Amino acid sequence: MLRLSLKSLVTLSALILGAIAVPAPHDGVAADISPAVEKRSSIFPRQVLEERQTGPGCPPKPPGCSDFWLEKIRKQGIAPYAPATNYRVFRNVKDYGARGDGVTDDTAAINRAIAEGDRCAPGGCTGSTKTPALIYFPAGTYLVTKPIINYYYTQLIGNPKCRPVIKAAYNFDINPLSGGGPWVLDTNQYQDGGKLAWAAQNTFWRQIANLVFDLTAVPGPVSIAAIHYPTSQATSLSNVEIRLSQEANNFHEGIFMEEGSGGYVGDLTVIGGRHGLVLGNQQFTFRNINISKAKIGIKQLWSWGWTYVGVTIEDCEIGFDFTANNGTHVDVRSITIIDSKIRNTPVGIDYAWPSPNQPPLGNSFVFENVDLDTVPVAIRGPNGVVLPGTTPANPTRTIPAWVRGNGYVNVTGPELYQGSITPNTRPASLINAAGDYVTYSKPYYESATLNDFLTARQYGARGNNRADDTDALNRLFAAAAARNKIVYLNAGMYRVTRTIRIPPGSRIFGDSSFPVIVSSGRYFDNALDPKPVVQIGRPGERGRIEWSNTIVSTRGKQTGAILIQYNLRAPYGTDVKPAGMWDVHVRVGGFAGSDLQLAQCPKTPGTTVTRENLNRNCIAAFLSWHITAGASGLYQENNWVWVADHDIEEPANNEQITVYAGRGLLLEDTDGPHWLYATSVEHHQLYEYNLHNVSNIFLGQLQTETAYYQPNPDTRLPYPPNPRYHDPRLLAPGQSGIGLWIEDSRDVFVYGAGLYSFFINYDNNCAQVGPQPRCQDRIFQVIDSRVTVYNLVTVGTESMITYERQDTAFYRDNFNGFVSTVALFDALPAP
Repeated sequence: MLRLSLKSLVTLSALILGAIAVPAPHDGVAADISPAVEKRSSIFPRQVLEERQTGPGCPPKPPGCSDFWLEKIRKQGIAPYAPATNYRVFRNVKDYGARGDGVTDDTAAINRAIAEGDRCAPGGCTGSTKTPALIYFPAGTYLVTKPIINYYYTQLIGNPKCRPVIKAAYNFDINPLSGGGPWVLDTNQYQDGGKLAWAAQNTFWRQIANLVFDLTAVPGPVSIAAIHYPTSQATSLSNVEIRLSQEANNFHEGIFMEEGSGGYVGDLTVIGGRHGLVLGNQQFTFRNINISKAKIGIKQLWSWGWTYVGVTIEDCEIGFDFTANNGTHVDVRSITIIDSKIRNTPVGIDYAWPSPNQPPLGNSFVFENVDLDTVPVAIRGPNGVVLPGTTPANPTRTIPAWVRGNGYVNVTGPELYQGSITPNTRPASLINAAGDYVTYSKPYYESATLNDFLTARQYGARGNNRADDTDALNRLFAAAAARNKIVYLNAGMYRVTRTIRIPPGSRIFGDSSFPVIVSSGRYFDNALDPKPVVQIGRPGERGRIEWSNTIVSTRGKQTGAILIQYNLRAPYGTDVKPAGMWDVHVRVGGFAGSDLQLAQCPKTPGTTVTRENLNRNCIAAFLSWHITAGASGLYQENNWVWVADHDIEEPANNEQITVYAGRGLLLEDTDGPHWLYATSVEHHQLYEYNLHNVSNIFLGQLQTETAYYQPNPDTRLPYPPNPRYHDPRLLAPGQSGIGLWIEDSRDVFVYGAGLYSFFINYDNNCAQVGPQPRCQDRIFQVIDSRVTVYNLVTVGTESMITYERQDTAFYRDNFNGFVSTVALFDALPAP
């Protein structure tokens, strides 16, 4: 992931008050924000302290709260590359001394549970997959007086049946000089010198779920946030509630996110605070967010691309605040909001920019299907009301669709739009009974008992990346589907030498520390006869599956590996849930046990790579994710398909590597429906996304990166185009892979797309602002298709859109700072 930084030194209090730093490209440099936070109150009368910490926030544990199956299931997960043989992956905080009684200070116990076992700690480690941990919180109220410090590759999971409460004490220490900090949960701690522990763009594979953060005991004048969350791909925060002060003029915030390259947040509730959320990142998807009783619901620090789905904001002064600028240009580049509601809030959406703004394009917005209830000003711009809201006589209204930014309608443009447009005509198969796009949250099987599960260890799988676990896993998946059981995939690395078959009807819950299914051997090493590593259903089969929290990978040379092949036609309707895959990722190279690290696959920018000298031991995948002809009814959420650009393990220190994988995500020959929320595909040879002869497809905030080594070699190596897999024919010398290719398709709806090309042969000068040539000629191609794209964002490409093989939109016509943006692209196929 390319690393970007916020160059200015910015205090938390300054950010809260709106003095916002501007992100700028700066490869290889971590963040340099140095928070200097004034601790306004630190000593309070003991009687007041006790009153604040015992009361409505600390109820007795309701009956049945301890019955969540994850607490009781046998803990047999392993970390095969951990430094200690007795390393514990699963850690119940109560086993480390936490009481959860709302009175005892549990800070040290929780931090002890996170830190035990020579793990990848802030300031002492640049990244590692060797020491995963699942930190489990049973039901209860956990009083904390200092920040909880998270480590790399750590999952913080609570009981979803009765979410545990992490309660900040009245005298919570926000002063870093005394070991405190301005965040209750600090997921990426600032170090001496003002840098984050891990570059936010390299902070992967983490989850926060099923927790309540209660800051209501902390006095309102104290500047504090529940969660500090600079993060990147393969991360999720879900089913979380944040309770903040409702005192007048308080300085509380729910989530503070200043940078990164994410990501997904969903099923989040924030009550109170000065700002419900304070957010800055390259791209992100936020879904099913509820914010109430804050001064400002969402304050956007900056963005390249951001998609909000199903947001409800009520009883705030301003719903969405997109006014951030640095005095010369806007910092919020593009925002998409769909299927959302704003209630009892004077200003729904606020934006502004300096006069004159440089570059002049400014914000790029698309808002579709936004309901207003008692919102007098729907949209306020730099010169006042842009779109009136409701009136006492008409207290409700809907924004069907509204756009601001450059558009290419019927492929002609650019034309600057600001105003209402005709909304997309949504196919019935993609929407629910209310007319919103279908959404579907990851199941935790709260009502299941231990008898409802079968585990990988029960069926003899070792998970140590040495034993061959093929037969054990296939027996497990077959038995679970036949007996209507749920598979619990224990933590570990499962080496397989033949295809793993997941039958229809399967329900698979990976240990949240991300168990890995990794292919190995000759069976997957024939590019002329590619084989799936994991096959979901056989071609033509009907049925549905649920699968979460798993990584699929390859080990060493695997020229014929198709990592995930999805074949099922799921019976979807308004009363039938689609099939679902949540937090299921593809990871090719760059990790311990892959045999595709710095030692095996160093980058070679000084050598012209040819067919003769190409490092064939680092050809690691034929195709990463294949949704085959006729498959349908699949809901995907937060899936990262990553060919490693760097070695994440120490002591490589994130050094860049060259690993080859032919193709990214192929979706072919289907009438849908398919939903892809918060998906990302990176660093493949020919393309990242390829949609061929499909219809009824929803894509929400997709993101791509071109392989860093290209065009050395270019798209002609190592894989030639294969018409059986509908490969783009990119045969001209010096070309780089396509980010998004759509051909012979209908009713494809893209709500946010970030297509990035940062390098020419590992040199990122081509992505910088200036007159020099871009990193590649074209990145998004549409051929004979009906497609609508809201908020296309590109970096490093000359042509942003190529339609019917003609370059149509150019970066210089849509230049918007470091990125270029097109708010609206609408293409109709040739007659």
